[in-house]
Amino acid sequence: MRALELFCGIGGFAAAAAGRGIRVAGAIDQSPSALDVYRLNFPGHDAWQLNLENVTPEELQVFGADFWWLSPPCQPYTLRGAGRDASDPRALSFLRILDIMARMAESALPPHLALENVEGFARSETRSRLVRLLSERGYHLQECRLCPTELGVPMRRPRYYLMASRRRLDPPVLVADMPLTPLGDYLDGNGRDGGLLLAGEVVEKFGKGFRILDPMDPKAYATCFTSGYGRSLMHAGSYLRCAGGVRRFAPEEIARLLHFPEGFRFPDRMTLRKKWHLVGNSLSVVVVRKILEAFPEMNTPLPSSSVKGEPRGI
Repeated sequence: MRALELFCGIGGFAAAAAGRGIRVAGAIDQSPSALDVYRLNFPGHDAWQLNLENVTPEELQVFGADFWWLSPPCQPYTLRGAGRDASDPRALSFLRILDIMARMAESALPPHLALENVEGFARSETRSRLVRLLSERGYHLQECRLCPTELGVPMRRPRYYLMASRRRLDPPVLVADMPLTPLGDYLDGNGRDGGLLLAGEVVEKFGKGFRILDPMDPKAYATCFTSGYGRSLMHAGSYLRCAGGVRRFAPEEIARLLHFPEGFRFPDRMTLRKKWHLVGNSLSVVVVRKILEAFPEMNTPLPSSSVKGEPRGI
């Protein structure tokens, strides 16, 4: 199966697709920084920098994809945002794709697609437009909310997922809560706390509002990391107690909590803040793998010799 990643970011879908019956035919994002990370880790994928507000039907069809993965901007639907929904300019790129799909010939429509967004998307006018369009175009639909903690990952990141197929879908994904993997399993063991430490006066002034975790606590779990982590002190993610005081999570640690492979890396000259921004905008790879189980055609692993674009080791 050939897949097209729309709003690909740093490659959460590509990481989830590795080793399955999926070949990523193309990936599109407008962020040059995100694409720098994507291309570094998935050099075999055809990654394009393009503002999807201006995409043409031909540019989507050229990949010959059987499956589209979409992670459109979440800001129009976040609880802390203005809640402008479809009237938010940042929704225009996704609305453009819906407009194209409404006018596509039957033979040009992708047989399968899936979408990820924040929980607020489930209550949006944009979601209503999407569901109405897909139903009119003959897709079978499933919708669900999943969080990595339901799969044993010690990080909260609840998200809305939609799965659609013009053929069939397996029954809805049902997940029994799994015991949490210890948070310490995701952390660096090399003691590199220096650049991550919070100033003592910051902790003293704001610490009561922080979620500060003990890495040795077997029940510890991080709250959702946002793109503002490292810039905003509050409501952007958790902190860790360490020998030197209190520190932020390293971007590589957050990538592990998202279940990117151990070899996943960032360009050498990329700043900490930019790395935090990019992982805060990314996907939970382990949850995406679970979502893909709804599509029977994707449940046949590729031979290891034919898997393209897997993240390279450090």
